Amino acid sequence: MKGAFNKASDMVGGMVGLAAASTAGGRSTGAFLMNAVVGNLYEVQAAKAALERSRSEAVRNFALKMIDDHTTAAHQLHSALRMNETKDVEPPPQELDDRHSGMIRHLIEASDEDFDSRYLDQQAMAHQETATLLKTYADEGENPQLRSWATSSLPVVERHLEMVRQIKSH
Repeated sequence: MKGAFNKASDMVGGMVGLAAASTAGGRSTGAFLMNAVVGNLYEVQAAKAALERSRSEAVRNFALKMIDDHTTAAHQLHSALRMNETKDVEPPPQELDDRHSGMIRHLIEASDEDFDSRYLDQQAMAHQETATLLKTYADEGENPQLRSWATSSLPVVERHLEMVRQIKSH
């Protein structure tokens, strides 16, 4: 019963995140940065949980890719924040928000039988949210340096979303 509640909670949170990513959360620099940084942190933490818990080679390989790509994205974002065009931008948070902390907790609490499905469902939702966030900011964001970062990051996130869909279909 708790597993079904956690899955439903993740889905509702994902819908809220998706709505925020396509509105002010994807246009304002502060909200964009918070969502982008927290998203990268979540991806790395969730992938580490998958490496510990998953029984599937495809899921474990995907998790390794998430760690590599989202660590790279975080480094690139921090580099963009050191540019002159971002000198007045507030530093982003360095920890998960409550929603993403709850998603990690739900992964940890998932039964062994449900773990891969829960992880992949979360990944599909998180990557859809991030793709929307990046596209919205790339098209309408306030800061040119961060718009450039969003534009260059979007194809990577879209590839991740396609990878999740392929793994889920097998």
